Amino acid sequence: MRTWFNKLHNKKYFYPILAFFIPFFACVGILIGNGVYPFGEYSMLHVDMYHQYCAFFSEFLQKLQNGESLFYTWNLGLGSDYVSLYVYYLASPLNWLLIFWPKTLIIEFMELTILVKIGLSSLGFFLYGREHFSLTGKDGRLHANTAMPLLLCSITYSMCGFVAAYSWDIMWMDCIALFPFIMLGLDRLVKQKKPVLYYVTLALSIWANYYISMMICMFLVIYFAYLFFSTKGGRLGAVIRFAWYSLLAGGTSCVLLLPEYYVLSYSGSQGITFPKNMEWYFGFIEELSRVNAFADVYTGRNYWPNLYSGAFTILLVGLYVLNRRISWREKAPRLLLIAFFFLSFSNNILDFIWHGFHFPDSLPGRQSFLFSFVLLCMAMEVMRKRKGNKIWHLIPVSALILAELIAGSILMDEEITSWYSFVITGLLVVCYAILFLLLFICPKKSVRLYRNVAFFLATAEVIANMAAVGFGVTNRTEYRSKYQDYTALIKRVEEKEREASQTGVAFYRMEDLERKTKNDDSFYGYPSATQFSSLMNINVSHFYQKVGMEGGKNFYCYNGATPLMTSMLSMKYLLSDDTICEGDLWKLVDMEGNAKLYEYQYPLPLGYMISDEVMHQWNASSYEDIQNINELGYLLGSTEELLEEKKISQSVVPGKTNLITMEPGYYYGVYKSCSSDTLTLTKGEQKRTYAKASHRYILDLGYCDMGEEFEVTNNKNEMMEFSIYRLNLNAFVRSYETLTRETMTLTGKTQDCIEGNIEVSTPGYLLLSVTSEPGWKLMVDGKETEYEDFQDTFIGIPLSEGYHEITLFYETPGLKSGALVSGICILLFVLTGCIPYGKLAPLIPFSRKRSEH
Repeated sequence: MRTWFNKLHNKKYFYPILAFFIPFFACVGILIGNGVYPFGEYSMLHVDMYHQYCAFFSEFLQKLQNGESLFYTWNLGLGSDYVSLYVYYLASPLNWLLIFWPKTLIIEFMELTILVKIGLSSLGFFLYGREHFSLTGKDGRLHANTAMPLLLCSITYSMCGFVAAYSWDIMWMDCIALFPFIMLGLDRLVKQKKPVLYYVTLALSIWANYYISMMICMFLVIYFAYLFFSTKGGRLGAVIRFAWYSLLAGGTSCVLLLPEYYVLSYSGSQGITFPKNMEWYFGFIEELSRVNAFADVYTGRNYWPNLYSGAFTILLVGLYVLNRRISWREKAPRLLLIAFFFLSFSNNILDFIWHGFHFPDSLPGRQSFLFSFVLLCMAMEVMRKRKGNKIWHLIPVSALILAELIAGSILMDEEITSWYSFVITGLLVVCYAILFLLLFICPKKSVRLYRNVAFFLATAEVIANMAAVGFGVTNRTEYRSKYQDYTALIKRVEEKEREASQTGVAFYRMEDLERKTKNDDSFYGYPSATQFSSLMNINVSHFYQKVGMEGGKNFYCYNGATPLMTSMLSMKYLLSDDTICEGDLWKLVDMEGNAKLYEYQYPLPLGYMISDEVMHQWNASSYEDIQNINELGYLLGSTEELLEEKKISQSVVPGKTNLITMEPGYYYGVYKSCSSDTLTLTKGEQKRTYAKASHRYILDLGYCDMGEEFEVTNNKNEMMEFSIYRLNLNAFVRSYETLTRETMTLTGKTQDCIEGNIEVSTPGYLLLSVTSEPGWKLMVDGKETEYEDFQDTFIGIPLSEGYHEITLFYETPGLKSGALVSGICILLFVLTGCIPYGKLAPLIPFSRKRSEH
């Protein structure tokens, strides 16, 4: 056994294999300890991985396995460009493996890819360090005295503070894994004039996630400046190569970047507002405390970065400054870079620039993995050249660190960095200082022992830190509890709608009354009117808010919809675990397990005619939400208000409002403000919860009998008084009948194309409940036609009297031009980077062969 191990140990691939599998299996062990499925009922779903990514991965799997269009999707809000969604959330090449994956294990696919990326991060750092520090001997192998320190730094990079805090952000982890390979490629580009690795890995990184790659590109410019001044000779060629292959790498991803740019231009992320004044978020001592071991990860909005890079690096960076074998020409740039990072984390202008000229909405310090990388390179340099330090160096360095820890424990807010992290970090620093001392004074035969002890202690620290503060979990069973029931109901609805349609083509939307996320539509697979995405059309959110529905910077939601809006959005079905009051509006039509399916009694198809008056005279920006709805009702033929304000008995105490209705009907409540995230309606034995009530939307109070008493409670003891409105059903029906007089018959529908026909008796506008976006192209009776925007949100098609055939198809804006740029960049790379040895090489000014001449 020992002989076999020694043979394996002597292989070139032994340490790289360890670099990948130690963090991989360490994380597997942590997840087993956390009870993650199949070892328990939990999952890694956390923050946006819970609310967005799982749903988007489910939709991507469905598209791949069903051969559906990758240009557009109806299963995300009112409809969304899919290329931009892919670019922002799904562009990792690993995600294409979903085509072979069962949908019931989509969560496990995400978890596995996260662990693989953590392993690749460690492997990448190891391969970078092996070449960058020239650690291989004449026999081509690594020796334990250099391999183990590098292995430690590699493992630490893969489990640094950034990874502990943001490993759930699966789309960022590709860049963390690729970054060491990019740095290795940059070294080869500058020192060996070999561009392939740099171009390929940088292009892959930008392809996988352009956002984190922006930070990598900023860092590359800074780091290249360091390489430029430290390189002897050939500087002009290095500048040309760096600029050329960096541009080619960026250009290669234009097939994705240009569509993303177009879609972001009408999302809530549009625009750049540079900060007018300089601010400092926190002091240096408090910021320095974020490098502590076992400091809780921070993902809030107060800018605290996650800087943990191993307690051993704190000691080694101090020794780095005093190390006599490391020249100041090498020290000064790295120390200045670390100082620049500290300034960047605490200064608002630098923070704004690092984050792509936007302030992060929570999840601060997204460039902290770059800080950890530099810090670990410095630590590795000290371990390689430890003889450049003297024993006495340990005294001032250790004393300074302990003094900083004491000061930090006094100044730091314990809710950000707890007191025990200071204690543990101090103890670890003392332990490492003692081990470093022993390595100086012990006999040569004992060096290996103490080196191994230091390695295992530091590795145990890094893994324990990851176990303590990384990998938040949620209940997997609860997340998937409705999946089988809901998908069964959704499938039966699809069959029912196809059979009921004269053309075999149907369009409808449905909602989940007790949705777990605002992207349940993508998770379960149905078209809805709700979306949470950084790419959503901001005009829809604005429209929703004007009619009393829930909307924000990166979400819009069906919450707050009144009957007229429900009809106009082509809503037809409602999924619910609870029993809702049946009546004139909703009817129970199906059940599966605990899930119930309700059908709306006043649905509208995808397209319906409105008059010129409605198209141009209704201005949803003129009034408050209720009045806007009533004004629209008047334009649609109603002679009375759709929602009539009613004075009812209200009793308000902190945390609770009691109400008593004076006449039967459907009631709605409006409130001015609310800081409570949840409101609860209790009406007899029935209860209904309103999520995210702080977003302020109209509350659907349901049907109430005369004299019925109910209460609305909040969890922050707020005094809440409501304006109460009652639905005038007759007025609503008159408006609805106006819209149903002339509707479009759907004859064809795919993920990116709609076909239909309509007979028009009075000229007007065919209003489609489809969001107006630049990618839509319209054909009316075979001729390309321009459409108009209805309230800057929906598509309005002007039609004259008579029969018309409508075709609406979607082409992602910028995709073709982006593909052309990408193709040109790939061709240029092949000519300049891959054929320098052929006949073209002498013609290329900065090729390797030409430079040799």
